[in-house]
Amino acid sequence: MNNILITLAVGFCILATFYIVNKLRNRKLVNEPPLVYYKYPIIGHTWDYCADVDKFLLKCKQEYGEIFSIYVYGSVITVVGKELCYEVFNSRDVSFSAAFEDKVPVARILGLPLDYMSFAAEISKNVFSDQMHSFLEKTQQSLYSRVNEIIGECDEPKIIHDLRQVLFSIVSRPVTTILVGDSLCHDNDLNNIFMNFSNELYKLLKVPESLGLIHPWILQQSLIMRFRFGNNKIKKLQEIVIEKIKPEIEERLRQERKFRNNWKPPVDCIQYLLSQPGVDKENPDYVWISGYLLAITFASMSTTVSSITNFLLDFASRPEYWDDLLEEQEKFNPNDKLTNLDQISKMEKLDSFLKEAFRLTGTVFSLIHRVTGSELKFSNGYQLPRGSNVGIYLKNVHYDDERYGPDPNKFDGYRYLGKESPTSKVSRDFLHFGMGRHACPGRIFAINEIKMLSSILIKKYKITTKSDKRPPNFIISGVSFPNPEPLIFEKRMKA
Repeated sequence: MNNILITLAVGFCILATFYIVNKLRNRKLVNEPPLVYYKYPIIGHTWDYCADVDKFLLKCKQEYGEIFSIYVYGSVITVVGKELCYEVFNSRDVSFSAAFEDKVPVARILGLPLDYMSFAAEISKNVFSDQMHSFLEKTQQSLYSRVNEIIGECDEPKIIHDLRQVLFSIVSRPVTTILVGDSLCHDNDLNNIFMNFSNELYKLLKVPESLGLIHPWILQQSLIMRFRFGNNKIKKLQEIVIEKIKPEIEERLRQERKFRNNWKPPVDCIQYLLSQPGVDKENPDYVWISGYLLAITFASMSTTVSSITNFLLDFASRPEYWDDLLEEQEKFNPNDKLTNLDQISKMEKLDSFLKEAFRLTGTVFSLIHRVTGSELKFSNGYQLPRGSNVGIYLKNVHYDDERYGPDPNKFDGYRYLGKESPTSKVSRDFLHFGMGRHACPGRIFAINEIKMLSSILIKKYKITTKSDKRPPNFIISGVSFPNPEPLIFEKRMKA
């Protein structure tokens, strides 16, 4: 029996090796970017990439130029820098969601269409961003309430060790309100599910990337099999969401049938989903509705919390900005009550500080897209065939000395002040929210929410790091993650 298993394993490895070698040979059928030289088959550049992705990509760029391909975890990925990244973002022939689904199969886990991100983006824009004025007061009140409840008055210095989880707890309530409405926003089960969904999903997806060295398909199927046959907490969470939203949806549909045109529907994601053409209101698809609610939670909550964490780490370690930013908050938010979005837009110093904090997170390589058209053509003549993956060398953009001066690594909180370059504006030199056709549709809401929370924290607390320095972020597979160093919160004394 053991001999049979060994024979099958060896045979599979031989077939996988043949497939990979054959695939690499076939890549030269079109004028593709150069593939960086490597010594070892199967492994390719994986070791160098994992050991120090920053150093590795810098060396590749120096040797191969603006565009090149690397072979990591069994897949060839093309890397583009500052000169060509906008061609990826503006192309109709690439898809971020297709590449992301291979790594994080949200659609297959939640029972959604494979192109779910397009509709999720539409929901984010039409509900979160376009209706921001409707949620302003509720969002602000919710943030104040959660800050007071979770962080407290801090008459004595309070050390917060798990800042990320604290921030999840704070921002989850206003997001839950927009997802499911006023009637359900205080439901503890729903709040906890939306707050912890990202963490639970990533736990489920803890599969060794090294499986991709055998074949990328093996890694993808391992993720899906873990969901289908493992201890699937995600499925249970989705069932609870359905159980909670079903009575609310039934009541809304009853009200709509009863009052017809005189019924005023709520403004939230549930209602937006129910209003879509083709929705069977006699038999709503609760898996579809709950799936989109969870997908939006996954897409928005984690990135918002990471952004706020990076801001707080920079703010807490740079006391030279404290008085200035506090003065701006006292000027535009004197009574702790923002009544319109114009007040938030006038916080130009805070906006500039936020944008600089986002620029310098340290992410090296990210935003991988899949070529879904027949090919992707670059202006320099290179082409990528359908099915290729292409990612953005973000550090080459955000740390460019031609755009940011001789010392682009230096933090300048007022770098963008007076330059009509708000954080919400995407451009070739600022890709925190993507760009072009692939820009984040929910960024307006996210930035306003971050500013509202930042305003509360700046006015209410003196915030410091334990080391009095900005702790460096961690880089994993090219992506930056905020340092988990504790922050110290202390009640701000009135002047």
